[in-house]
Amino acid sequence: MNLSMSAIFTSLVTGTVGYAYFRYGKRMTRPVFIAAGIGLMVFPYFVDSIPLSIILGSTLAALPFIIKI
Repeated sequence: MNLSMSAIFTSLVTGTVGYAYFRYGKRMTRPVFIAAGIGLMVFPYFVDSIPLSIILGSTLAALPFIIKI
């Protein structure tokens, strides 16, 4: 497990964005935002690499804007 300051910051940012997506999706009943929010909050527990974490987080954050449901 990587406990560097950059890894903690990356996890904090993705978790915060994920929480915001989840709340927005729940309030507006948008399932893509809910799924992306849960993904953004959960994946930092399983990904150790910071570059991979940034790529995966960016992809999950952009997903609701690519998939319009």
